[in-house]
Amino acid sequence: MGRISTKKNKNIYQICREASGLTRETASARMDGISSSRIEKIEYETQQPTPFDVVQMADCYKRPDLCNYYCSHRCEIGDRYVPEIEVSELSNIILETIASLNDINPLTSRLIQIARDGKITDDELHDFAFISSKLDKVSLAINALNLWIEKTASENNLNLDLLNAEKEKLNN
Repeated sequence: MGRISTKKNKNIYQICREASGLTRETASARMDGISSSRIEKIEYETQQPTPFDVVQMADCYKRPDLCNYYCSHRCEIGDRYVPEIEVSELSNIILETIASLNDINPLTSRLIQIARDGKITDDELHDFAFISSKLDKVSLAINALNLWIEKTASENNLNLDLLNAEKEKLNN
């Protein structure tokens, strides 16, 4: 067993590795092509992780939220287009999703009016911005649910293949 780190300001990668109960050496052995010294450099922020590193760590530590963290904080494209998703309890995610959908429901008629001619005019811009911000909340809630499913799948051996097969049947 490795030593327990006494470092104060641990970054998310070190926190997740330690929470999974892995030493750098054990984590490295479970990942493809990432040495324990590379993990240490990422944790001490002397080197930035690559997307490959982050995917490997997310899978090894059973923390898919590491990918969202990387995309929303470290990637220039993700910084612009990927919001940070907070992982919370399923009941909170469901309640937030329902609340967001309820906020959108009365606005659908106005959105149809705005979109009917394929343009957004200056007098429609305020309403469109308001509706767009409400849709962003729905999108965040859905992304939080998907992230929760991935995290639960890795922690509790949820059968993702079966879930995806069932979703595929419903989409056909």
